[in-house]
Amino acid sequence: MNNLINNLIIRWEQAFDDIQYLPAFKAQVKTTKYANGARYNLEKFDLHSFPSDGPLTQEKQNHEYGFNDQSLPCYVAFSHDYNKTYWEGYYKYTDNLAEYIEFNINTGTPSAITRIIFENGRKTTTQRLVVNGRGTIYSHLKDSRATLIQKIKEDTHSLFLTATNFEYDTAGKIIRSVSTHVTPGIGQYTSHDEYTYHNNQLDKIRTFDTEGNSRLTFSRNNENLSPEALIEKLARLMAESIVNTLQDNEMELPLALLELGYHYADNYLPLLGIQSQQQVAQKQKNGELVFITDNYLDSIIDITPFEDGFAQIEQMMEEQDDMNIGCTALRKAAAILTETKLFGKIKTTTDFAAYAIDWSIEGHNNEELEEILLECGVKPATITTWKENNFLPE
Repeated sequence: MNNLINNLIIRWEQAFDDIQYLPAFKAQVKTTKYANGARYNLEKFDLHSFPSDGPLTQEKQNHEYGFNDQSLPCYVAFSHDYNKTYWEGYYKYTDNLAEYIEFNINTGTPSAITRIIFENGRKTTTQRLVVNGRGTIYSHLKDSRATLIQKIKEDTHSLFLTATNFEYDTAGKIIRSVSTHVTPGIGQYTSHDEYTYHNNQLDKIRTFDTEGNSRLTFSRNNENLSPEALIEKLARLMAESIVNTLQDNEMELPLALLELGYHYADNYLPLLGIQSQQQVAQKQKNGELVFITDNYLDSIIDITPFEDGFAQIEQMMEEQDDMNIGCTALRKAAAILTETKLFGKIKTTTDFAAYAIDWSIEGHNNEELEEILLECGVKPATITTWKENNFLPE
């Protein structure tokens, strides 16, 4: 597996020369469609089909996809308007290899590579490389290409790398895969996936780490729930599990505030920040913003009752390239907790509120915090009373 990682890095170095092929792949385009986010993940290509991971339109949007005469994507272009950063990429197909190479046009850096190796029509290996920041953090460097490559390789926070091998059963279905990963800030580690099927359709994928810990990373939506219904179901089950977690902990009561802390685009299984009526009163006395807490429970929410829905929501976020879906589910869970006052199972204040927030990117001004609180089930009249009592600053 280390050879696959090393070979991927070598392929990335070679790809600096491949930016010259972009015009040729763009010339292959027969039809063009658009999307509001990334769509064609090469890892889902299997020589027979290539799902789009979300809707496409004829109306111009941020992601432009060009399709060749076989109706396969061959060219992509997208941009970050605020930062004036542009990316272009191409898809290349042969009998034994499919490859996606993406370039940061501003820096000339190959920003992402995905490769699939086939043997006898079966996907046997995938390799994926993504440059941290999609290559934008190197725009200030004016070094030669060789120096730039060396700096990126020596930077332990620069490259996300994954190489995966697949194992099949006698019927030709994938039953197991083994992966090596290199992640900035973590380093190298391994994992493996186990696949299960129902009626000859992939039903679940469970991922295991080296210690044997596991989590569900794919679950088929067997109930055919709409996205809205799936979010509602997950929110209710998550809310119930959160209350069960709170009941298992000794807390100062009545509870006044419950924070569901999450990390946008990374971790949507919330940390529970709790504040009692007495703790909030002390913060008010000290002139502190009461909604920010460092009092988080050590207990982790039991994901078992809702792990299928959680995996399906993660899939939906990936496929639609929309990280706000997870945020919506958490806010709906918070609204249920607020409106039911923790289902009446734990003593709370009359104006108790639960709220889902990532303080690193949101809630930095009063208007934004109010909007979040309203989305999490707090009534406008309660917001008004809080302002009058300096609980929530004007």
